[in-house]
Amino acid sequence: MKELSLFDVRRTTYFHAPGAHNTEKVVRLVRERTEDGDIKQVLVASVTGQTAFRVAEELKDRNISVVCVSGPPSWRTYHGIAHPFVTGDLREKLERLGVTVVDKTPSTLSGDTIDYSLARYGYTPASWLVAETLEAVGGYGLKTAVEAILMATDSAAVPPSVDVISVAGSDRGADTAIVARTTYSYSMFSRDSDNRFQVKEIIAMPREKKWYRSITIAEQVVREIDKGETLEETSESK
Repeated sequence: MKELSLFDVRRTTYFHAPGAHNTEKVVRLVRERTEDGDIKQVLVASVTGQTAFRVAEELKDRNISVVCVSGPPSWRTYHGIAHPFVTGDLREKLERLGVTVVDKTPSTLSGDTIDYSLARYGYTPASWLVAETLEAVGGYGLKTAVEAILMATDSAAVPPSVDVISVAGSDRGADTAIVARTTYSYSMFSRDSDNRFQVKEIIAMPREKKWYRSITIAEQVVREIDKGETLEETSESK
């Protein structure tokens, strides 16, 4: 008879608040998780490349490839920076470390689909529901970590159906890390369970969440909430 009670015991770190101040702790936790030897690729949602460089530096003595998932051209500008967002010396440093930069692939959950252009007619894209659910569970970091996996798979930076670590944050830096199974965006909810997206482990995430006062999604500007904790900056939805 198959043993059904087999299990692993792993640690999840819950930060008291989201934000870039958690970055160094997340980097250390990712390094610790890679010591198990079953993860060969780490994805980092990093618009400017700074956080991806920090992770790549930490893992440079490991046989692990790092992928920096930046923003696509359709974002046009991000905090006043023209596309591409990873440039100059930093991009050269990433390339020397063997980091693949993904910056031409549409962001599945952040306004780069035809569905989003229809939102001005009152249509609610299904991806909004996915994004909102992920944000409620793990904040912007979880939503962005999942999105980075879809974008990296869609761009062939990682193959489908492999386990990776994905790192992301709320606006800047990192406050979230997960282990998840890669898949193409169109297969996220595949009828074939082997192709479906799966979050397998939460390495770290904020316990309390914060929301932007407003976000820009494609041509839509959405006011998030009237009360409660918010992030000060207006940002592209991540």
